[in-house]
Amino acid sequence: MKILVVSQYFWPENFRINDLVCALHEQGHEVTVLTGKPNYPDGVFFSEYVEAPHNFSNFQGIEVLRVPMLPRKTGSINLLLNYVSFAVSATFNGVRKFKDKQFDVILACQLSPVTSVLPAIAIKKNKKIPLAMWSLDLWPESLQAVGIVKSEKAINLIGKLVSYIYGNCDLILAQSEAYLSAIRQRDKSDTPTLIFPNWAEDLFSIERSPSDSGVVNILFAGNIGDAQDFDAIVECAKLVKQEQLNVVFSIVGDGRRRLQLEEEIARFALEDIIVLLGQHPLEAMPNFYSKADAALVTLKSDDIFSRTVPGKVQSYMLASLPVLGMIDGAASQLIKDAHCGLTCDSGKFNLLFENIVKFLSLSDAERAQLGKNGYEYASTQFNKQHLVSRLEKSLEALIEV
Repeated sequence: MKILVVSQYFWPENFRINDLVCALHEQGHEVTVLTGKPNYPDGVFFSEYVEAPHNFSNFQGIEVLRVPMLPRKTGSINLLLNYVSFAVSATFNGVRKFKDKQFDVILACQLSPVTSVLPAIAIKKNKKIPLAMWSLDLWPESLQAVGIVKSEKAINLIGKLVSYIYGNCDLILAQSEAYLSAIRQRDKSDTPTLIFPNWAEDLFSIERSPSDSGVVNILFAGNIGDAQDFDAIVECAKLVKQEQLNVVFSIVGDGRRRLQLEEEIARFALEDIIVLLGQHPLEAMPNFYSKADAALVTLKSDDIFSRTVPGKVQSYMLASLPVLGMIDGAASQLIKDAHCGLTCDSGKFNLLFENIVKFLSLSDAERAQLGKNGYEYASTQFNKQHLVSRLEKSLEALIEV
């Protein structure tokens, strides 16, 4: 197949779409990527890209078309301009530059914002080819959940845009039935859907070697944002300090809440409890995973968040890391089903603390068994090759219609 992938975020930014594109290419498909200039999460264009943009027009043999756009920078206005600029620029440049290029199908990777799918719709209509959308963030629900948008009129307006986008897709992929049910509530066109869960990148299948220093290292990898409920993590860290537990939270990542988190660490003297290790490229992450004793996943309490399983959970599991969850719904149930860790409801920092105490009481063999359970579950239920094969068959079916 000749596949056009449309994604606002792409290599060298760290997202699973990079891995999926490689997998499709390795299967012999001709893949082209339409994306923007790399600037996530810091909000400024990557210096290596600015110095040599031509080095980023080909990804392991895959053609990459990068369109002009405004960087995220900081603040809500700049973020909005970033969203709008990509949607407009990718629509105009995509239609124009791909005028004479043939594709069989389009795959749009929809993270935040949902407007990133608009260029894919424009190209679909221009070329009269099918469009599959891989939804990884529910709009406008997620905006409402973290308080980014509070106006009911704005929420309704965004909701109508989302319904339009869903209705112009030929297939919608999402991680769970609960997630898809939320999509169906807004999609009046009964667009076909397919469960397409996240997988862990192969590089996370590693041998771990936690420190024998006596300090239990709990890894949090990923976005430092409002949705991840760092308010509750900080409260738990205070209890860890108060009770003088030999525990450290290693935070690997970045995000809009990082500066506030730094201030809280200083204000409550948590420097020895919460350690910020910064943002690192995907290929460097196994090093952090290998040195951890357990991994943490959190989301705020909200119906929409309860329908999602953060992709880091599969990575934690494949790395044989016991998982500590402060999370509701699908992710919590996954941890229970896989018998790979301890979990409590979102926001219940006191229960997270109790689970940490319980984890400290486990023997090395019991901790290792939790990690082994997660690895075995992820290896079968979230096998990348099986999932890519499922996607291939679904895309081929769209072309044949």
